[in-house]
Amino acid sequence: MGEGSKRRRISSTKDKAGKAETKPKYSSWSWSWSDLPDQLLGLILGKLSLVDIIHCCAVCSSWRSTAQSHCTQSTSSTTPWLMLPGDEKDDSTTRCFFNLAENKVYKMKNAFEGFGKDAWCVGSSHGWLVILDDEAIPHLFNPFSRVRIQLPSIPNEFLSPNIDRDYFVQYLRKIFIAKAVLLADVSRSNNFGVVVICGSLSRLAFCMKGDTTWTELAVRSLNTYQQYVEYSDIICHDNQVYVLASDASVEVWDFRSAFPTKIMSIDKPSTLQKVVGNSFFIHNLSPKFYLVKTSTDFLFIKRFIGDFVNAEGLVVDEDYVLYNSEICPYRTKLFYVYRLNFRQNTWEQVESLNDQVVFLGGNQSISLSSHDLLECIPDSIYFTDDRWDEMDVDDSYGGHDIGFFNLDDESIKPYYHSNLARIDPPPFWITPNLSMVKD
Repeated sequence: MGEGSKRRRISSTKDKAGKAETKPKYSSWSWSWSDLPDQLLGLILGKLSLVDIIHCCAVCSSWRSTAQSHCTQSTSSTTPWLMLPGDEKDDSTTRCFFNLAENKVYKMKNAFEGFGKDAWCVGSSHGWLVILDDEAIPHLFNPFSRVRIQLPSIPNEFLSPNIDRDYFVQYLRKIFIAKAVLLADVSRSNNFGVVVICGSLSRLAFCMKGDTTWTELAVRSLNTYQQYVEYSDIICHDNQVYVLASDASVEVWDFRSAFPTKIMSIDKPSTLQKVVGNSFFIHNLSPKFYLVKTSTDFLFIKRFIGDFVNAEGLVVDEDYVLYNSEICPYRTKLFYVYRLNFRQNTWEQVESLNDQVVFLGGNQSISLSSHDLLECIPDSIYFTDDRWDEMDVDDSYGGHDIGFFNLDDESIKPYYHSNLARIDPPPFWITPNLSMVKD
């Protein structure tokens, strides 16, 4: 008994009154946060904000794995974040992210390390960016998980015959690809691909997982009116690619077969609503076109940008700029929205997006319900500056044309205030995604 009592985990001591009291003697077994059961951690993660989940990823490898698995399985809507350049001069690898839900900016140091000093983003889908590095080599990149996938180089045959590679890299790299989108979320599909609108001939090209080069799908040509019509926007939905042209015609390509096939063409509409205003106002507006998939419809959105807008917000012409020696950056002034009527193969104008909130720019266009995004104004279009061909026209501005347009009162208001007149590289919407690549 004596020997056994020595091995007990209860030791006897005496208090001041001389009475014996028992006190547990704890074992030396150690416990760490990594031992928290995955199921319990999953329940906790379901109650946290995205920022808190990002912090959890830094605790240990097991938490990071569980958090990434949680994000992959989650079906809840996430408010897109606005990706911005770093806030320090000559820092090309840092990016800032404006969280619209919190009205707060987060800094991500060395996020773009390895892409060179002038990485250029040409697309954003499912939380993945399509990046061109300094040598114009494209990459898929998730800035939140830091996973990157190198894609094949742009083929020389896509370039004009009189343009060599060095000239392309130095002068055309930032304007060659008009938009790039993913066929599917890399984190959820092992058969992902990238589709781009590129080149002066407005080519449609794609690259699937495992491909060693890009394949040309189509090149725009003269339409029935002998007018050259470019591709303007592209979205992917259910392994089908919807391509919008500048005359509001649409092509639908099915990627579920061995080689993509065009399964539908929607002709140019006979009429679209004209811009209301005097001829001077109309003459000094430039349009941009977007295709959007909502939960129920396909939308064609027409954005009108004043080429020169003075400090009072008035659209002016180049003569005004020269005469007054005033800096008059381009600014978005108006949006028109149309819904696709599949039965009649026409676009019908709509006066309201109802509860929807649309995010436009260089990203694949997104439409979400305002019920899931309480920080956003319903019936509104949140836009970024995707006028990339003018980034180097004037050192005084560029990347600045951001805000939200409300269809109800046709007002344009800021959602992010920057002290910079020029934001370079330009802002980009990205939906945060912590998931890893699907095997």
